[in-house]
Amino acid sequence: MMKRTIAILATSLFLTTAHAQTFLDHLQNDDKSSGQVSVKQSEDINKLVNGSGKSKEQDTKQEATRQEERSRQESRSSENRQRDYERNVSTAEDEARDKARRERERKAREAARAKKMQEFEENVDASSSRKKLMSNSKRAKGYRIQVFAGGNTRLDRAKAQEMGAKVKTKFPGHPVYVHFYSPRWCCRFGNFRNQEAATKLLKQVKKEGFKNACVIKTAITVNR
Repeated sequence: MMKRTIAILATSLFLTTAHAQTFLDHLQNDDKSSGQVSVKQSEDINKLVNGSGKSKEQDTKQEATRQEERSRQESRSSENRQRDYERNVSTAEDEARDKARRERERKAREAARAKKMQEFEENVDASSSRKKLMSNSKRAKGYRIQVFAGGNTRLDRAKAQEMGAKVKTKFPGHPVYVHFYSPRWCCRFGNFRNQEAATKLLKQVKKEGFKNACVIKTAITVNR
């Protein structure tokens, strides 16, 4: 009887039944031909010997947790790379804008210097011409055509000079005078001894677009 019991225990340790019975369930199986075995033990020993389904569930949950954590880490890493890329692109765009702005400012400074140099040269030429003209001319009473009369600001001066440049283009045979006749900047041209000659040319001046032009009685410059 003892030998049979030992044989049954040994066999149950290495084999499983067709119905997936546990080790203790197999020992306690009621088999009349081979005798009856009754085993009692604590729940902890039962879990140790037969295993527990909860352990697999815990492993599955832990694996899912690890995968979720890896997914979050990959997502954060991707977001960090995207932010770094956007930061680099933004930095490159800022540098490009700064470079373009500095280039525009440089060109503006060069244009301003060129304009001042041109104005200086024109003033020198005009001064020389006036000196030569004065040496062979004299002042007399007469008339001039005024095409602009503004205020006493720098802007008014610039407008008077601009108008003078237009008059030179339209009427190259007449001298142009841009002066500050207190209290305003004015642009006048021509030296007419009589009003009729000035009025006759005035009609043509207005046709050329100088709508506010008028004849002014003033001192003129004539040859000696």
